[in-house]
Amino acid sequence: MNSLNKRGDLNPVALFMTGGALFSMHFGASSMVWPMNWGKESGSSWPLAFIGAFITAILLVLVAYVALAKSNQSYSQMTGRLVGNRFGAFFTCLTIVVLGPLYAIPRMSAASWDSIVQAFGLNPTSKLPLIIFTILFYIVTYFFLANPGKAMDRISAILFPILLIIVVAVVGKGLLSPIAAPVAKSYEGNAFAYGFTNGYATAEILCALIFGVVILKTLENKGVAHDRMSKNMVRVGIVGLAMLSCTHLAHMIIGANTGGTLDLSYTALYTAVAAILYGKVGGILFSMALFLAALTTAIGMTSGCAEFFVEVSHERLNYKQWSLIMVVLSIIFGSLGLTNILSLLGPILDGIYPPAIVLVLYYALCPNAMSPRQTLAARWAMYASVIFGALDMVWKYFVKLDTNPGGICDLYLKLPFADVSLAWVPFTILAFIIGWFAYREKQTDPSLKSAADA
Repeated sequence: MNSLNKRGDLNPVALFMTGGALFSMHFGASSMVWPMNWGKESGSSWPLAFIGAFITAILLVLVAYVALAKSNQSYSQMTGRLVGNRFGAFFTCLTIVVLGPLYAIPRMSAASWDSIVQAFGLNPTSKLPLIIFTILFYIVTYFFLANPGKAMDRISAILFPILLIIVVAVVGKGLLSPIAAPVAKSYEGNAFAYGFTNGYATAEILCALIFGVVILKTLENKGVAHDRMSKNMVRVGIVGLAMLSCTHLAHMIIGANTGGTLDLSYTALYTAVAAILYGKVGGILFSMALFLAALTTAIGMTSGCAEFFVEVSHERLNYKQWSLIMVVLSIIFGSLGLTNILSLLGPILDGIYPPAIVLVLYYALCPNAMSPRQTLAARWAMYASVIFGALDMVWKYFVKLDTNPGGICDLYLKLPFADVSLAWVPFTILAFIIGWFAYREKQTDPSLKSAADA
């Protein structure tokens, strides 16, 4: 069946199904569980929290797809052109390892296992059941990864319809039958800042920078011409992220409507809500939905990470070999369990997210992304975001360890917006301004000159 219209773009059916596959890849365990938890903690302040989360978990994700489309480059190429090949290679490899087998992919199987344990009332005394489940989870993942050009087609044809039915069932009943009236938020500070920084947890911008390769492979497989590729990537992104926006909003409303009646969080909260709405079958329904959501995201992440390492290794290993390596590493780290994964590695994600935001804003918004003046200003801004993102990461680890060597934590908290993990924002803006005015027409920085000439 032809997937293109007369202009060479995806026809409505193909666009919806491909956008649905993109939604499925983004709609992982974190996108189900986190928004409901945000809503519960925000209570009556959920609208403001949703706006903040919408920016980092939805809007900037679309900006990332626009950046990929406008730059016509991969994530590693975009980063290298902005901050230089050496630092660019280090930063992209760090983010891909965190996004891939170190944190985000293992988080999918671990969250799915937690939901199964709670939904079926299991209480395993050993780690063996978790390890067996994790191995089976990634065997299924690898099946969908066999062909990168068909990964999204398999997701859209098999997993997306099932996932959509289950999500609509849970969300529909939750909106029609609220558990209680919203109460005051349970945290101190601004609800917008809470939503903005908690949106990092979904890692959606980093996912987009990786999924872009998978989308391009899919569009090529459907016969989309090179000169129509950027337009269709953005169209697919809009469709998929519109769906994701609706689910985030619905889950936050449902969480807010728990009204302080459930002293639970994340997977346990969602399981309890599903059980209240549908009885015991509700917990099983949620467990199925979370498994499918986790699986679709794991497939998209693993495929994108494998494609990345094929590129940066100059094809020393092929796509299937890198996919197998990603799967094996994900089994190892996934066997740690969700609590350990979030506790040990969560602050690293918070540290690398600000530079990713700067990167996608630069390529998406600058009318001439390779102008030497713009390049210098954006480069300084990205360096600032890296530094202050790292400081935020270190501060969070010190808090976890309940230590304050030399009063570092107290000093860090004196920075503007540090208490809500947004200290990087004003300093990044300041670095951009300084870089803009520091540029001189006759400067001969070779990296800027090559960027301009590229």
